[in-house]
Amino acid sequence: MLDSNDITNKKLLIITGPQGSGNHLFSRLFSLHDDVGGWKELNDKYWVPSDEETFAEYWVYPERLKDFDFSEHDYWVANVSCPFMYDGVRYVPKIKEFADECKQLGIDVTIGIIVRDKNINEAQQLRVRKEVTMPIALDYYYDNLLDYDTHFLDHEAFFLHKAHYLKYISKVLDFPIAYDNPDIMKFIDKDSNHKYVKYVEEYWLDKEVLDGIKTKKETQVAEIIGKTSQT
Repeated sequence: MLDSNDITNKKLLIITGPQGSGNHLFSRLFSLHDDVGGWKELNDKYWVPSDEETFAEYWVYPERLKDFDFSEHDYWVANVSCPFMYDGVRYVPKIKEFADECKQLGIDVTIGIIVRDKNINEAQQLRVRKEVTMPIALDYYYDNLLDYDTHFLDHEAFFLHKAHYLKYISKVLDFPIAYDNPDIMKFIDKDSNHKYVKYVEEYWLDKEVLDGIKTKKETQVAEIIGKTSQT
């Protein structure tokens, strides 16, 4: 347990991802733990506007962080998509400046970048926002965040492994996650990628794969039949 009266012993996890990558999902998962301060409203609501996130104003005005009261919790999680909406205006969040301000305050900062399947993430952006904003996020991340203690958080890995993935990522990040809390699947009845996946009747590689898993005897018989049919 960290000393709640000493800000130099605080740990902050910044979660960010392209719009539609799972920012609300991961914010809720990381905020479930009692020792973690964060977007607690998501424990009771599936979706809350991004400018109501705990640190929303500081993504635009990071210099104001010196006035934020970190004393309530030992661990904090902050989330922002890239880009994000604040008071009706789209911004590229100042994540680098935010992280630097916190580090100057003596806070240990880790960054987690959410990864969701590229095709599905872009399809989601087109459906909801009528444009793909993925390049804005990737350019910002590559240019600004990779020199920090930065990790990638896997959207698909969570839906496949659930609590097992959260337990693993808690160890990797050295950050408390309530992976055994039954509410980790609250509001979730299906993998969020499910609605974008359509069945494919046939693909050009199918026959090659099926041929490749035959026994040697079956392959030899097929070759003999093939040669016979050519004569």
